[in-house]
Amino acid sequence: MCVTRSEMTPISTGRACLSRKLLFAAYLALLGAAFLALSQGQSISPVETNQTEAAKPAQEKKDVAPQAAAESSARHFDRVVIIVLENGDYEVAVRDKNLAALAAKGASFSNYHALFHPSYPNYLAMVAGTDFGIHKRGRYLADRQVNFPNDAAHKTIADRLVAAGLEFKNYAEELPQGACPFRIDSQHVSKRKAGDYVRRHVPFMSFAEVQEKWCDRIVGVDSGKANSLLALGDDNFIKDAKAGLVAYSFYSPNMNNDGHNTNVGTAGAWVSKFLDKTFNEKLRKGTLVIVTFDESDRNSDNRIYTLFLGDMVKEGSQQDPKVLDRHYTHYDMLRTIEDNFGLQPLAEGDRNATAITDIWK
Repeated sequence: MCVTRSEMTPISTGRACLSRKLLFAAYLALLGAAFLALSQGQSISPVETNQTEAAKPAQEKKDVAPQAAAESSARHFDRVVIIVLENGDYEVAVRDKNLAALAAKGASFSNYHALFHPSYPNYLAMVAGTDFGIHKRGRYLADRQVNFPNDAAHKTIADRLVAAGLEFKNYAEELPQGACPFRIDSQHVSKRKAGDYVRRHVPFMSFAEVQEKWCDRIVGVDSGKANSLLALGDDNFIKDAKAGLVAYSFYSPNMNNDGHNTNVGTAGAWVSKFLDKTFNEKLRKGTLVIVTFDESDRNSDNRIYTLFLGDMVKEGSQQDPKVLDRHYTHYDMLRTIEDNFGLQPLAEGDRNATAITDIWK
């Protein structure tokens, strides 16, 4: 029972009583919100958010992140470029002459698996440590691009990088012209028979925070300039590569180059040419290049070709087959990048993942 000031209780006691009332009311409100969410079929499981770090004071996270990045004991590379190809079975990709030739130059994993079907949830998992439950919608609906709200539960590695004083970019071939956030979900590019652009393959565009604050980090690439010796001038990626890439780059090829509208052979030929002509060894110094597929095509275990390539990675002939045969997923790739830059995990997926080791020089 609360005692009021009229009963000669000190003011501080009255405030304590009021605080208890407010706390009890807040508790009831939270219970009501949880009941409403459950009754509407919404998930409130922390597995489908990345809110773990949200409770930490903002200044604490800001102060700790740069120091963690500088002191990371797992620092192997200065920059990373992730190139994602589409819908290829491991068994098919390893027999492709171009992808096999690239595999000999680095660490080609024989037991690396995508996480979901269809494509889109895998892209989200690569940058956020969770797909936010999108895969539960089923194959058709799960491939429809979503705009996630700008809140503590929907963060990406972009947040960690920026807090640590590092930068990120997402390069997208045939990105539509116009004002950001480029709300066109997809478009057909008829000139030069270039492949189509689809926004769900540009994962950072799914987050309102990126749309509102960091749209300049979503950079269009004219594949005609990147892949033609007759092109006048360099495309945006080549310009940045010559000037020095940022710490984290995600490269989204168009739908022909990534194999989605073509096949694994076309994707293999494109990435081989890209790494030979567009982004050659001289430009790649200090950069880890990751070539992976979003998901498998027809195999039952979602096993995909994934390659780590760079001057910090041992060549294929020097790799231990037992190391390359360890079970890895897109979450492990994300965790490897986080550990390299001294960044905290985002969600359960990357928090429970294992950083890739024993492949480095």
